[in-house]
Amino acid sequence: MLPPGTLRKFILGKSNFILSYTEYKRVLLTGQLCAITFFFAFGYSLLDIYYGVYHGLIYELACAFLAAICFMLNRLRFFTPAKILLGVIVNFTVFIFNQVEPSEVGLYMFYIPTALGAMAAFGYEERAKSLMLLLLPIGLFLLGQVTDFTIIEKTYHRSDLDDINLITNFGCALAASVLIIYYLISVNFRSEKSLLENEKQISEKNSELTKLNTELDQFVYSTSHDLMAPLSSVRGLIHLSRVTEDKKELRELIEMMDGRVDDLQKFIRDISDYSRNTRLEVEKQKVLVSKLVRNILENLRSHPHTEKVKIELDVPTDLVIYSDPSRLQIVLGNLIGNAIKYMDPAKANPMLKVSAALRESHIKFIVQDNGLGIPAKHIHRIFDMFYQANEKAEGSGLGLYIVKQTVEKLKGTILVASEYQLGSTFTVVIPVYNEPDTESQTV
Repeated sequence: MLPPGTLRKFILGKSNFILSYTEYKRVLLTGQLCAITFFFAFGYSLLDIYYGVYHGLIYELACAFLAAICFMLNRLRFFTPAKILLGVIVNFTVFIFNQVEPSEVGLYMFYIPTALGAMAAFGYEERAKSLMLLLLPIGLFLLGQVTDFTIIEKTYHRSDLDDINLITNFGCALAASVLIIYYLISVNFRSEKSLLENEKQISEKNSELTKLNTELDQFVYSTSHDLMAPLSSVRGLIHLSRVTEDKKELRELIEMMDGRVDDLQKFIRDISDYSRNTRLEVEKQKVLVSKLVRNILENLRSHPHTEKVKIELDVPTDLVIYSDPSRLQIVLGNLIGNAIKYMDPAKANPMLKVSAALRESHIKFIVQDNGLGIPAKHIHRIFDMFYQANEKAEGSGLGLYIVKQTVEKLKGTILVASEYQLGSTFTVVIPVYNEPDTESQTV
């Protein structure tokens, strides 16, 4: 069996490159038809020599020689001259021999593949040229039927070769016709497949754009509201601080202002995380998972509820993966932060458990708490933009939306199981890489 691409290299040469798939198939078809014409004409000349029939030998050899020239023209990228010359050669050769051979040998069958070949080789773009080569076999066929014009004397015919000639003519005409039809089918299949793929992509893009437009409208509305709320609150607190002379009340007002500024900073960080996750490509760095988790907990130490929560870690100290550390920070930071923020103060032993385990090419994180939980009617919407499922919720409602988008950017999945006033469990599964793209420090 020939190696892949052998036929293409033989017909087009090693260095030829054709950008258009349809043009590439046309050039390939032209080369194949040149080869069929050459071998057919040369084979007929050998057959005539074997049987001692020499009256048409010069025409058969001329046809083979000119077919070889057409093949080389096509290989040298003179595509149009090659196609025109081949069509003229085949039609006139068929016309010449059809005048001296009886109709029983079926030489007229070759007018059909020559007409099909002209249409296929030139295509719709060059339909004027294909029309001229389509009219040529029609005109020659009619000329042969209504006139007695001949170039070769009919006295040289040998009836004992009729069966061989019929089988040979039928086989070659069928092979050429099948080759042309196969070309048309393959081009049509490729075009239909490309159209279906384009339609699917357009549909997906339209759905994505509709979703993005909806989220953008909601984002603009909610962002303006959430930015204005703390600023309006700070302005009100500033006004109160100007009119009060009580130092204790002044300190309380300053602490309240500080809290509003923290809320505003958190909201701006959420927007920044959302923007970065959308724009930036996924990085592949070496990550020490236990260090990442401990850094997140260290950053949350200032939260007033942290000291009340019993935190349990089930993360191997030597667990190393290759992933995007900043996105892992966003995912785990939000989940752990929410678990601490929404602890249940009525419970005697508030608990948070963070576990991580490597499973072949994926890492599985579980963040479990016994906090306030999520009501069943809200659980299907907790990953929506700006949605807040808990009446005691603080912040913008962007956190879990960003978590979901970030996990999807990492080609992972996130699941949640929760019962109101019993707690929540978030399970995140993310694929990991074998090695980083570039040398980097352990995060």
